Amino acid sequence: MQLKKTKLAGIISLLLCSNAMAVEISEPPIALPTDGRFGPFVSAMDTSSAATRTAIYTNTFAQPFTYDIGAPWTYNEYCQYDDDVCKMLWEGTENGDGSDGLYVWRRNILNTYNGYNGTYESESETSVNGDDAVPSNLAQSRKITALDGSIELGYGTTAGNIVRSGFYGNAILSPAFVEKGGFSSAHDVAVVSLTKEGGNITFNKKVIVGQASVQWSNADDDSRFTYCFNYPIDDDRYDFDDLYNCPGFDLQASFWSVNGTDVDPVKYLTGKTTWLSTGSDATFIANAYAINTSGFAVGFSTQQIYSSTSGGRARATIFKPTVVLLNKLSYAMSEITKPKTDAGSDYNDVIRDTIAIDITDTVYVSSNVSFEPADGTDNGSQAFIVVGNRTFEAVQNRSRVTEFYTYDVASGTVRYPFKENPIKGATSQVSKINNDGLIVGWRDARGETSPREDGSARFQSAFIYDYKTQKSAYLDDLYCKEVNDGTISGDVRYRFANAISISDYNSADETYTIVANGFDYENVENYKNRSGSSPVVLTMTVSKTDLTSLSTTSQCPIKADEDYKRNGAGMGWFILLPTMMLLFRRFKH
Repeated sequence: MQLKKTKLAGIISLLLCSNAMAVEISEPPIALPTDGRFGPFVSAMDTSSAATRTAIYTNTFAQPFTYDIGAPWTYNEYCQYDDDVCKMLWEGTENGDGSDGLYVWRRNILNTYNGYNGTYESESETSVNGDDAVPSNLAQSRKITALDGSIELGYGTTAGNIVRSGFYGNAILSPAFVEKGGFSSAHDVAVVSLTKEGGNITFNKKVIVGQASVQWSNADDDSRFTYCFNYPIDDDRYDFDDLYNCPGFDLQASFWSVNGTDVDPVKYLTGKTTWLSTGSDATFIANAYAINTSGFAVGFSTQQIYSSTSGGRARATIFKPTVVLLNKLSYAMSEITKPKTDAGSDYNDVIRDTIAIDITDTVYVSSNVSFEPADGTDNGSQAFIVVGNRTFEAVQNRSRVTEFYTYDVASGTVRYPFKENPIKGATSQVSKINNDGLIVGWRDARGETSPREDGSARFQSAFIYDYKTQKSAYLDDLYCKEVNDGTISGDVRYRFANAISISDYNSADETYTIVANGFDYENVENYKNRSGSSPVVLTMTVSKTDLTSLSTTSQCPIKADEDYKRNGAGMGWFILLPTMMLLFRRFKH
C-alpha cells in the first residue's frame, strides 16, 4: 500500500506519485494562499489509471461539503443536534456573529443574482493538480465534478449574470429555459458506444449528464426564484432563511452530446416536465450523477410526498437507453424502489430521500469471477451494479441516519452492507464504485455510538468495500498497519474522513488509487486525542494483495493514553468535536 498526501496551507499542495512504500510530503507546499478558506475538499479524480489528475476545491463559507442548491436532499432537513451546536453551525465560530457560518453562506446565495451592492463572493474555487482551473466565463465560483482526461466539467456562477451554468472544458452547457440566465450542472461524462439489441443501429458519441432548468418551480411565476436569490436578508436558521425555495427552478435530468469541439443542445433523460410524480406544490428536481459506457445513467427524481414547497422527496432513479436512430437515444426512467419500500409499508414516514450515485461500466457475474464487459447493446437487463444512499426521516436509535446500498440492475438485488453495524442508527455514505466492484465512501468511525438527536456529530471514517467478496475495511486501518509494519515511515498522524473516488485497475503495478478528504494531526499524540488537526486531501494506493486480506480488526490507536499497538484495541475514544468536523455534518431542515 502506498500513501501520498495533499497538505493544507489555506488551500493545499498536491503530492507526486512515488513507487516507494512511504508517505511523501511536498515541502514547501505547491500552493500557499492564506485567505482562510474552508477545505480543501476533493471533488473529482480522473479514474482511468493510477496516474490520476485530481480536482480540489475550497469553500469561502463554512457550509458542509455535501451541500448543493441543485439537490435539496442535501440541505432540506432540520438540524438534529443539540441547540447550541445548531446555533454555532448557523452563526459560525469566528465571533459568533455570523461571519463564517451557514448564515453568511445563505446570505451570499441571496446576493448571487442581483448582488446586494456588489457583495456577492465566490462560493468556491477549484484547482487541478495545484493549478487554478478557470472554465471559460465562469471565473467567480466553480466546482469541478469530473475529469475527462485533460478536460474539466462541472458548474460555476458569475454574479449578476447566471445562477449556475454547467461547463465541459470551455463549452457552456446551456439549459433550454434561460430566464434569469437559467440553471444547469454537469456531473459525469462517458464515451457511449452501443447497438440496438437485435438490430444494427448504433450510437457512438461522448455524452455529458447532469441537470437543467425547464421552468420556474411554480410553473408560471418566479416568486420562489425571488425568495431564493433576491429577497431581503433575514437571520432565521430554523428554515435556513427560506433556503427551501432554492434553486427557484424546476430542474430535469439532462444530457448533452459532444461533437468534436462542439456540444449539442440539451436533451432530457425523461420527458421535459416528467418526474416520478408531479403536483402544484413541491419544487420538482431531477439529476443524473453518473453515466456508463452503455449509456445507462443514475441519479434521482422528485416524488411529491407532501403538499408544500419543500414537500418533494428525492427518489433513486435509473435511466435506461434505447437506440432509436443512428446516433440517437431515447430514455426510460424507473425508480429503484427497494431502498424506500424495504423500510416497511409506512416507508414515506421512515425514509426521507433515496439517491443513486454511481454505476459500473462492467457487469457482475459472481463472487469468485471478475466483472465482465457489458454486451454492447441497449439490453436493459444487464448486471450493472448501482450504488446509492438513503436518508432516514424516522429516528434510528436517537439518530437520523444515512445508509448506503447497492443494486444489481439484472436481478434487482439490493444490499445494505453496513446495516445495523455496529449498532442500529449507524451512518454510512457511498461516493463511488469502480469497474471491479470496489466501493468507497465513509461511515461512523470505530467506537462512535453516542446518539446524535439532540446531541453532537459522530466522527466519520473513510472505507473501502469489495462488492464481490463483501469484505470491507477502514482506510485508517490500512494506513496504520503500514506504519506499524514499517512500510510507511514516521508516526501515525493522518485520518481518512471521506473517501470520494477510486480509480480503475492499473495493470502496470496491479493497484487502485483512492482519494479522500482527511486530517493531518502532525504527531501521534494529537492523533490519539483528535486535537490540533489541519484539513488535507489524502490519496492511498492499494494493491490486489491488500484487498485479499481486508481486516475489520483495529490497527490504529483509539485511546489518548494507549500505546500504539496492533489488534485488540478497545472501543472508547476520548471524543473531541473539532470545528471542521462539525462543519462536515449534514444539517437537518
